[in-house]
Amino acid sequence: MEVWWRGLTVVSGFLACSFGQGTLTLPGSWSIFAVDALYHIYGWDANQRALYKLWAPRYDSITRIGGAPGEEGFLGITAIAPVGNQQLYILDAEGQVIALLGTNLQMLQRLTYAQLPPEISEGYPALLSVGQGGELYLLLRETQEIVKVDPFGRVLLRFGGKLYGPGSITKAARLWTEKNRVYILDVAAKGIVEYDSWGTFLSFIPVPAGYDQGYITSEGQVFWGGKTIEWRSSAGSKVYTTPEAVRDVLIQGGRLFWLGERLLGWFPLP
Repeated sequence: MEVWWRGLTVVSGFLACSFGQGTLTLPGSWSIFAVDALYHIYGWDANQRALYKLWAPRYDSITRIGGAPGEEGFLGITAIAPVGNQQLYILDAEGQVIALLGTNLQMLQRLTYAQLPPEISEGYPALLSVGQGGELYLLLRETQEIVKVDPFGRVLLRFGGKLYGPGSITKAARLWTEKNRVYILDVAAKGIVEYDSWGTFLSFIPVPAGYDQGYITSEGQVFWGGKTIEWRSSAGSKVYTTPEAVRDVLIQGGRLFWLGERLLGWFPLP
């Protein structure tokens, strides 16, 4: 297996994780990924219909689930949301399933769209994120609304959507939460819509010219396009160059993780 590295130790074809920067070759071509608080990395390979977990700190151990339709198979995962105790929510929009997976990606809970309240299932959930209190935020494909659901499945509120006025959503490509904030990347409006956890619209952050997508946290803002990533914060900005065109970016624990077609890497934040 080919490995890209810089100042790191190669272990069984992957890399030993450090606080420096590094790049590893993936076991497939991932379309989305997530990183939990312990730096375990999760990714969805749409071609293989398989979900992977790369175990920190060495990333020399891999867990894989799926690969064919069935009780443990998935059809089209559109969201991966790590929660405490190395558990993981996934949204299989094509298979119309929300699932909670355990440490080894074993199925803990499985909820079909038919089991959801009609105001959710009829809107066809397309994206998912988990709030700090365990509540779920679901983006409905048909209306582009966000539905907030408590851990017992009760609908708490709805906000956003095509007809919301200020803070409306036209074409959501990504949904994420941090602390008491909810964010949507709207690729049609080419910007990030920010709400508080109760659906109040707070701001719209445009994606700067020259970049395709963006992601923000309380630590700063990051924008990317092609092989270029720019990090911006109150302390200044920094531009990173990657060996592959960037598909997705995440910030976790002072590190900027990026996803390419067959590579995944990380940089320390300045």
